[in-house]
Amino acid sequence: VSMSGNITNEELEEIKEGFEKIDLNSNGYINTSELGELFREIGFQMPGYKIREIIQSVDLDKDGQINFNEFITIFTDLKNDDVAQSFKKALNKKEGILAIGGTSEISSEGTQHSISEAERFAFANWINSSLEKDPDCQQFLPINPNTDALFKDKEITSSLPVLDLIDAIQPGSVNFELVKTGSLSDEDKLDNAKYAVSMARKIGTKVYALPEDLVEPNSKMVMTIFACLMGRGMKRV
Repeated sequence: VSMSGNITNEELEEIKEGFEKIDLNSNGYINTSELGELFREIGFQMPGYKIREIIQSVDLDKDGQINFNEFITIFTDLKNDDVAQSFKKALNKKEGILAIGGTSEISSEGTQHSISEAERFAFANWINSSLEKDPDCQQFLPINPNTDALFKDKEITSSLPVLDLIDAIQPGSVNFELVKTGSLSDEDKLDNAKYAVSMARKIGTKVYALPEDLVEPNSKMVMTIFACLMGRGMKRV
């Protein structure tokens, strides 16, 4: 798509950031429900048929999803429209959206992921179902999807829930002989966190958080880890 000539470089960068905020699992695509959800969150009750029309008009490869170039087309088509202005506001200030930032490389790059209440509910339930048969995880299950307690819980500082999830996604990937358990020192926790982050990346998960974010714990960055693991885990289905 060569529509980007109609927008400035600054606008293109804004659109790129917006795309990344909506594309929670970082797979490079936005589906129709995510787009519809965005409009609903900003109070713009766009009819379903209108959303489908937008999708159909920009979905050039007809795969039912919107890639970045197709996403740009939405903005060029709506640039002087009230919808475009609402869209822009939605990407910067969304009701019910948790803007995820932190002290790690994700924020130093000026990049953010956003997690809606619905998505938090979805991946809390996904974690519960993924680990329900793991005896080592029963102490922090089931996760209450209505709060972000897990992401602040001291249990997360051991990185064990993250490692268990990684192994659930790709069985046998984690060498638990290398994982420290029991009464952990700060150094032990950091070792576990480093291993968890490295293993998450090894199985193909985009992890922007640092090991220190798990040890602290930085609840917002911990959320991004679980969200990205869910994105990776759902690819198995």
